Amino acid sequence: MAVSLKRNLRTYASHSPITELDESMASPVSNGLSGSKLEKQRSVTEVQSHGMGSKTASLYLSRTTSLIQPGGGAPGGGAPLGRRDGETRGTDKGSQNGEDAVSVAESSPSKKTSVTSLKREFTFTGYDIMADDEPSTPKPTTEEEISERANRKCYLDACKVLGLIPVNYISRHINDKHLVMKSHPLGPVGARAVCIALVNNRSVESIDFEDNDLGTDGAVSVAEMLRENNVITEVKISENLIGSRGAFAFTELLKDGKLLHTLNISGSGLEDSDGKFIADMIEFSSHLKVLNVSHNRLGENASLDIGRAMAINDTLQELDLSWNHIRGIGSIAIAIGLQKNVTLKKLNVSWNGFAKHGAEGLWHALEENRTLRELDVSNNRLGLKAVPLVLKGLMENDGLATLRIGQNPFSPEVAMMILKAIGESEKCVLTTLDISDIVVRTDFITAWDEIKRKRALPLRILFGAVVKSGTEPAKDPNAINWRDPVTRMFKFMHDQGYRVIDLLKKWDKDGSFSVDRHEFKKGFMAENSSLTEAQLDEVMDRLDVDGDGEVDLGELLKAEKEFRRRMHLRLRKLAAKTNSTTDKLDAVLQRVMQND
Repeated sequence: MAVSLKRNLRTYASHSPITELDESMASPVSNGLSGSKLEKQRSVTEVQSHGMGSKTASLYLSRTTSLIQPGGGAPGGGAPLGRRDGETRGTDKGSQNGEDAVSVAESSPSKKTSVTSLKREFTFTGYDIMADDEPSTPKPTTEEEISERANRKCYLDACKVLGLIPVNYISRHINDKHLVMKSHPLGPVGARAVCIALVNNRSVESIDFEDNDLGTDGAVSVAEMLRENNVITEVKISENLIGSRGAFAFTELLKDGKLLHTLNISGSGLEDSDGKFIADMIEFSSHLKVLNVSHNRLGENASLDIGRAMAINDTLQELDLSWNHIRGIGSIAIAIGLQKNVTLKKLNVSWNGFAKHGAEGLWHALEENRTLRELDVSNNRLGLKAVPLVLKGLMENDGLATLRIGQNPFSPEVAMMILKAIGESEKCVLTTLDISDIVVRTDFITAWDEIKRKRALPLRILFGAVVKSGTEPAKDPNAINWRDPVTRMFKFMHDQGYRVIDLLKKWDKDGSFSVDRHEFKKGFMAENSSLTEAQLDEVMDRLDVDGDGEVDLGELLKAEKEFRRRMHLRLRKLAAKTNSTTDKLDAVLQRVMQND
C-alpha cells in the first residue's frame, strides 16, 4: 500500500507545473547528473516543495505566502518549504531508494532566478493530507449538541435498516422546531424512517409532510410515532391520500387523549362513509383546536355526523370543510351544529352547495351563535332568494367580524342589499365583507363611503368590477318571464293540451284531488317536460300556498288563472302593435311562446 502511494506521488510530482518549468529552463548537463537520476531527484524535490515530502507533512502556510522567496530560502527566511524546523537535509522519507534530496534552489542558478518569481497559494487543511482516515470531527460538548447528533444518527441508522438512501434535507433539518418537507416523494417506507427518528426527538414541535405520497401505511406510521412523542402538536399530511385506514388511525390517536391541537388531512381521498371518523375526532378529542378536512368527498351522511359532533364539542376553534359535497340536508346539519356550538371561531364551508336550504339554516345559526368570528360561504350557489336569508341572521349577530360570500350567483342589486343591511343593523359588527367577483355599480361605492362616515367600526369590502350606475327601466308587473319555472310548467301544459284536472286525475292515486311533492315531481318527469328536478322543487314551493306539503286542485287553478290573466294582457298589447284581430290571437300566442 505504501509503495503504491509513493509511486502515485512520484507520478504526480513528475507532472507538476514546477517540474515542467524546470525542464524548460534547465538541462541535465547543467547539473552534472544523468537524466534518469535527475528526474528521480526532481520528483523528490517537487514533493518537498509542495509540503508533501513525508506522510506526516501538513500544509501550514497562509494563503498569501510565496512558494519560494527571493534568495532561494523558504518563506519568511526559514527552512526550505516542506522541511520542518530543526530538520537537516538528509534522506527523504518519501523516496523509495533513499537518495539525497536536493532543493530547487541548489540545482541551478538559472532555475533559482526563474523560480523566485513563482507564487503559489495554499489552503490550510488542518489534518494530514496523506492520511488514509477521514479527519475527526469535534466532539459535542453540550447536551443539546449530543441530542442533535443522536437524532441524525437515529435517522441514518433507520435508513440503513430499511434499505433506503438517506435524504440529505431531512438529516440537516431533523432538529428544526418546524420540520417542513413538502413535495418530497418520501413514500410509506421513507415516512417510516423519519417517524423512527422522531419517536425520541424533543426538538421538533410540528411536521409538514404535504404531498409526499405517504398513503395509508405512511399515515399509520405517523400516528404510531405520535403515540410515543408528546412534543409534536401540529401535523399536516394533506394531499397524501391516507384513505379510511389512515383517518381511523388518527381518530384512535385523538381518542386516547394525545396533545395534538392542529391536524390537516385535506386531500386525503375520504369518502362520504368516512365522515364518522371526522365526527369522532371532533367529539372525543379534548385538545384538538384546528381541523382541516377540505378537498375530500364528504357528503350528506358525513355532514349529519359532523354536525352532531359540532353541536357537543367545546374545544374546536377552526374547522375547514371547503371543497366537499355538502348540500341539501347535509348543509342544514352543519348549520344546526354551528347554531349549538359555543367555541368555534372560524368556519369555512366554501365550494359546497348550501343554496337556499343551507342559507336558511345559517340564518338561524347566526341569530343564536355568538362565538363565530369568520364565516366563509363563498361559491355555495347562494342566489337572489338565499342571500336575504343569510342577511337576516347577520343583522342579529353581534360577533361575526368577517363574512366571505363572494363567487355566488347574485346581481349588483343584491350586493347593494347586503351593504344596506350592514349599515342599518345596530348589532352587526362586521369589519370585512368579501364579495369577490361580484359586479357593483358606482352607487355602491357612494353608499359604502357614507356608511364608513357614520359607522363607528371600519368596514373593508372586496368586490369585483365597477360599472356606471344608470336609471333602470321600469318593470311591467304584468310582464311574463318565460324563464320562470311556473310559467314554463303552464306553457308545457298548453303545448300538450293538458288541463289541470286531467293531470290531477292522472297523478292522484288516492282520489283526494291533491298530490304530494313526490307524486308531483314523478308525474312531470314522466311527461318528459323540460323542467329539471330543482325547478320542480321551486314550482312545488310556490304552488303550495298553505304549506301542507301538497298541491291541491284549488291551488293549481289559482296559479293557472293568474298565468292566463297575464297572457291575455300580453296578447292584447301584441295585437295592438301588429294590428291583429281577436280571431288571430291564438296564432299570435304561438308566435310569442316560440320567440320569447
